[in-house]
Amino acid sequence: MRHRFKMPAIGLLLVCLAVVSVVPVDGATVKRRNIGHLVSMGTDIIAGQVTGVSDGFDANGVPYTEVTLRVDEAPKGAASGTYTFRQFGLIEPHDMGNGRVNLNVTPDGWPTYSRGEDVVLFLYKKASLTGLRTTVGLFQGKFMVEDGQITNVISNEGLFRGVNVDRRMLNEKEAAMLNTTKGGVPVETFLSFVNKSVQEQWFTELGE
Repeated sequence: MRHRFKMPAIGLLLVCLAVVSVVPVDGATVKRRNIGHLVSMGTDIIAGQVTGVSDGFDANGVPYTEVTLRVDEAPKGAASGTYTFRQFGLIEPHDMGNGRVNLNVTPDGWPTYSRGEDVVLFLYKKASLTGLRTTVGLFQGKFMVEDGQITNVISNEGLFRGVNVDRRMLNEKEAAMLNTTKGGVPVETFLSFVNKSVQEQWFTELGE
């Protein structure tokens, strides 16, 4: 008979610390983030393709999913070439080989990854204790690119709400994008806007 796996107390403590330090939350819900928050709070912004996804346990027994990207563009941060990061949680339950199954999979609402998908990620800084990280606003900070359009899992709902920028700094397509209330937007326009916002430091005052 298989038993559910319980992590040691130190492992649970590290997981809690990792989640708290990486993911700001408002009560039991994830704070809604617009594009300004994503740009400001992300220490690395990476556009590229997922080339590998695997999972395992670190030296302290904390479960992780490891994501490897081919970096095509990095509007913010120093990522280039091939970039790898780890997020809390397994891809699927693991048989530990001792009659126990570890069920610490990626939590609901956190981004998941598939090899071959084209993405734009707004990544929080690494947690100091575990080195784990995830995207700003969890599901809000991972964007998928398909047929020239970019969208997150909530179809960009609220992404451009409350964004305060000088429209004179935008081209026609960027200005039109900011009027989008829901749905995909052209990836070239999206990245052009993100690059400008980083270079011109439009959102540096935004924080937690």
